Amino acid sequence: MSTRIAKTFQLTARSFSSVGYRKPYTGNIKSKPASSYDAISNPWDHVYGVSSVLSALKAKKRQTLDTVYIQETDEKKTTQKKDASLISEILSIAKANNIHAMAVDKGRLNNLTDNKPHQGVVLKASPRNPIEISVLSAPNESGSYAALPRINKRGSEQDREKNSSTSALASMKFKAPTSRKPFWIALDEVQDPQNLGSIMRTAYFFGVDGVLLCSKNSAPLSPAVSKVSSGAVEIMDIYSTPNLVKLLKESHANGWEIIGAAGDASPSMNLSQFRENTSQKPVILVLGNEGTGLRTNVKNGCNAFVSIPSAIGEDASFNGSVDSLNVGVAAGVLISTALF
Repeated sequence: MSTRIAKTFQLTARSFSSVGYRKPYTGNIKSKPASSYDAISNPWDHVYGVSSVLSALKAKKRQTLDTVYIQETDEKKTTQKKDASLISEILSIAKANNIHAMAVDKGRLNNLTDNKPHQGVVLKASPRNPIEISVLSAPNESGSYAALPRINKRGSEQDREKNSSTSALASMKFKAPTSRKPFWIALDEVQDPQNLGSIMRTAYFFGVDGVLLCSKNSAPLSPAVSKVSSGAVEIMDIYSTPNLVKLLKESHANGWEIIGAAGDASPSMNLSQFRENTSQKPVILVLGNEGTGLRTNVKNGCNAFVSIPSAIGEDASFNGSVDSLNVGVAAGVLISTALF
């Protein structure tokens, strides 16, 4: 780190330590954790990496932002100017929001992140939880529509009525860009954090309107997912449902085209047909698990399929195991086809 940046950090760290521990930032919670995202056993995430920490501090989508840990540095050592500048920005935001900042050694950061590539900065914060929804409403003539929250039907009749009334008021409103129809993606039990993170980064980059996860058997929105997404997970609103099949069928009844990505489905549309389809109707693109693809019941909830053609000929004597694309790569191809 340069001498100037190092001195800036030392002064900032001293100013934080002089006032002692400050009350952590606590924002308004937007969602109730689903069962598979239960944080009781581990109430804290340790978000790591410059981009992820900075995005979390700016977006404030986590309910609590507790402490920023910065790696102690030797003034003789240097770091990239970009990272040094971003770390200075992280410290400034932390100070402005009364978030405690602490200088620690590299070993402490390694322990907090299980030796992940933290780039010298870690944020202790509450878990990132998706927002549970039950269905997407029909878009009106202006392109506006809503994601209706899931109503918990358990408990007393009075509680159910209260939940129903509160949820109706909390419906999330959306408006598609004027140049195209609404476009969402649904992930059917994607379990690899690397895949989930790369899909989130792609979805944010290309401007996907919404990302929907299964509440069960999906990778949680962990710090590893945040790091792979380069902070996109911290910025986006992410949704979940405990019953993907029901949501797809009811959304289809509201005018949404449900298109599954499945290379083995017949018939299936090609990329040109897929692009044309997404330009005419609101679409939910459904992507399957890394190993098994779309579950049978989820396939039954799709009303059309799309496949990505391969350059490997059917008469090739040996294809190895390269008979399909990684779900993260397939998502990039299909999302870019649909939106650009």
